[in-house]
Amino acid sequence: MNNDNLKKAYIIFVTDSRQYRNSKINIDNILNELAMLCDTAGYEVVNKYSFIQPKITAGTYIGTGKLESLKESAAIDNVEYFIFDNELSGSQVNAIEEGSNITALTRTEIILEIFALRAKTMTAKMQVELAFLEFEYPRLKGKRTNLSQIKGGIGLRGGAGEKQLEYDRRRARERIHKLKFQLSKVEKSASTGRKGRENTFRIAIVGYTNAGKSTLFNLLCKESVYVEDKLFATLDTHTRKLYLSDDTPLEVIISDTVGFIDRLPHTLVASFKSTLSEVVEADLLLHLSDASDENIEEKLLHVESIIKEIDASHIKRIVIFNKSDCIDEVQKNKILTSYDDAMFISAKNNTNIETLRKKILDIILELNTNNNELPS
Repeated sequence: MNNDNLKKAYIIFVTDSRQYRNSKINIDNILNELAMLCDTAGYEVVNKYSFIQPKITAGTYIGTGKLESLKESAAIDNVEYFIFDNELSGSQVNAIEEGSNITALTRTEIILEIFALRAKTMTAKMQVELAFLEFEYPRLKGKRTNLSQIKGGIGLRGGAGEKQLEYDRRRARERIHKLKFQLSKVEKSASTGRKGRENTFRIAIVGYTNAGKSTLFNLLCKESVYVEDKLFATLDTHTRKLYLSDDTPLEVIISDTVGFIDRLPHTLVASFKSTLSEVVEADLLLHLSDASDENIEEKLLHVESIIKEIDASHIKRIVIFNKSDCIDEVQKNKILTSYDDAMFISAKNNTNIETLRKKILDIILELNTNNNELPS
């Protein structure tokens, strides 16, 4: 992307001193991930700021002094956006924007923007629009911007002068109701399709966004699913038959699912119910992680927390560390101290993919022989 077309932004993280002392907050990691999200959404991060304050300021969140300082720097750098890692209320957004003449956004809004950019199918577009509306609806009261101004690009359009709060709220409620009804029909159809696969063994690939899930899916299925080195490259679930060997006692299917991330907005988790059903109804999860990531432990825990949130904790899983070609034996042994039964692969170099196939087959045969837990 041409840098001239990027939207210039400052990214900002704010915490109070008490929370900072009592938690294991890694500000660099937080801002680096936010920077990656911004890059994916088409923003140029000009500078990063973190503020540890005695207490959070109710009005402008960071205080008028810091806001004025940021405003002066933004004028020099031609910055148009302040993007906060923190959640802001509608009134706080107003206070920041009125005090700086800069558009204020949050991490959640950036994630929603990325999902809107990535949504290709009608179902994905409806899911993203619903997630946005349910996120924005409670904030309408405090904000002085109408829905048509905020997100016209994902299906919310109206006249330029439509600024009445009640009209916006009523319109949002009606649209939310319609989208939920349409998505319930999609879910019903998908559920019927899954019932038709009850005599199959179902596998879902899960993991933090950009861990290499689609690349692994392509290798296992010898398919060609879109792969890009960007966050949330896959939104729509892809499901294919998986051939393991002639000894497989039943048909096996595998699904590539949307990537997870720390603080994935709850509205997205709820809206993508039909997509995440492929995880909930799986017989085996392949939990893929990037072995070379310095925040590997945190990201593993974030994925596990979302698996728990969608009630899939009971499902058997194989923990797989991708990009094994990017780590040395010391790093590998460190990982094995916590995950002694984990597998190491390189999807890029096709390393240990056949070993993974065999492990999957062994689990299917074990469940079939010993536990009688296979679908019937």
